[in-house]
Amino acid sequence: MDNANLVVVGAGLGGMAVAIRLALQGKKVLVLEKNETYGGKLAAYKWEGFRWDRGPSLFTLPEQIKELFDLAGKSLKDYFEYVKMDYSCQYFFQDGSRLTIPADQEKRKELFVEIFGQKESAAAEEYIGRTKRIYTGLGNLFINHPKFGLNNIFDRKVLEQYPKLLSRPLLDNLDGFNRSYFNDERLIQIFNRFGTYNGSNPFKMSGIYSMVGSLELEDGVYFPKKGMRSIVDALYQLAIDCGVSFEFNQSEISVEQLDEGYKTESSGHIHLTKNVVSGIDVANFYTQILKDQTLERKIKKQERSSSGIVFYWAVDKIIPDLKLHNIFFGEDYKREFQQIFNGEFFDIQPTIYIHLSCVVNNEDAPESGQNWFVMINMPAGFKVSDQEKDKLRNYIYAVILKHFDVDIKNDILHESIWEAKDIEAITGAHQGALYGASSNHKLAALKRHGNTNKKYPGLYFCGGTVHPGGGIPLVLKSAKIVSTLIRKNDN
Repeated sequence: MDNANLVVVGAGLGGMAVAIRLALQGKKVLVLEKNETYGGKLAAYKWEGFRWDRGPSLFTLPEQIKELFDLAGKSLKDYFEYVKMDYSCQYFFQDGSRLTIPADQEKRKELFVEIFGQKESAAAEEYIGRTKRIYTGLGNLFINHPKFGLNNIFDRKVLEQYPKLLSRPLLDNLDGFNRSYFNDERLIQIFNRFGTYNGSNPFKMSGIYSMVGSLELEDGVYFPKKGMRSIVDALYQLAIDCGVSFEFNQSEISVEQLDEGYKTESSGHIHLTKNVVSGIDVANFYTQILKDQTLERKIKKQERSSSGIVFYWAVDKIIPDLKLHNIFFGEDYKREFQQIFNGEFFDIQPTIYIHLSCVVNNEDAPESGQNWFVMINMPAGFKVSDQEKDKLRNYIYAVILKHFDVDIKNDILHESIWEAKDIEAITGAHQGALYGASSNHKLAALKRHGNTNKKYPGLYFCGGTVHPGGGIPLVLKSAKIVSTLIRKNDN
């Protein structure tokens, strides 16, 4: 028997964040992880002087990381450092034009006037202001609290938000809402792109997700000096310093509900605790850990978010115009998402995302090269054939040649690939879906799995596949919600 009084399953970002918070409440926390190390999707890969972050590459709202260190009475700088970028993202359009959006708001306004004209620029500023207000009202209400249900619809704080709930952003899809503001297709594409932040279809998902873009454009984009992996390196060390225990290589983990509390078994060890927290994909938890077939079927009926294929390329060439984040829009954005959510391989030229961490951390690549993270969104569960991979490679080469007049085909020294089957095998994400269930339904936020389940009192859920959603900021929010619920239920 183990003497831990709380077990967390999964040492990803959410699992470690909730473990830290619970340890600071005085709990003796044990984290069980099936892999040999921590971090989940925030993994890293190295090859002969090149280093890549395997998974997420966008870092926003760093104060949420800082909050964990402040709670522990620690200095964030002793564990982890980051910089604020002068720009958010560089966009490349089908007509050959490009746009890098400055972080400085006045510079952004000036650039938008220069590129799009006074009318479209004014519309953009009005749009950003409105969506920021949506986040301040609706976002804070729904993101910072446990998921609302039917029993909450007459709560005063919910009633106050009804004008926004019944407004055009919610009733229209994201693309429709964006078209109500803009005429320039390039601006519509930019603001539609924020729908991909939770792996969903901007032509179906609620316009309420327009608030995502305002956070990036108003608050800014940041990047860790030592790459995204350093975020979880810092949290792991903080967790250890807070007294959290970890057990890795726990390939056989099971959780069983008892009359009072839970029995968790791993590698022959039994842990009896009042509470268990799942920090892993909720579908995987019900399938492999709790073995509840009814809930497993219910979760798996939900449409999955998108997955992706990532090419990690060691490129023996410098293209100085490439920045930290680069988007090359495809030829038919709407059809691209139709194919993703129909489970098809593309018969068009899709959108490409290229990320270079060496722009911030020059140790991630030799002086003569760059570490390219090249991603194309894919259907969840889709197996890309060797022939299809060749087709994607040749397409990427052609896009680079078009925009930079550079043929990189013979400059790729090394390649590694991550696709849906790899993401599922390594991270446990069902079908390799990056964010669990999609948000394509207008009421997806209310349909998403919550942080608790009435059938299992004392069992809690955090991470990107449950409320409030995927992406680093929301995963950290879920950990905070769970720790608050446990403290409240203990009192």
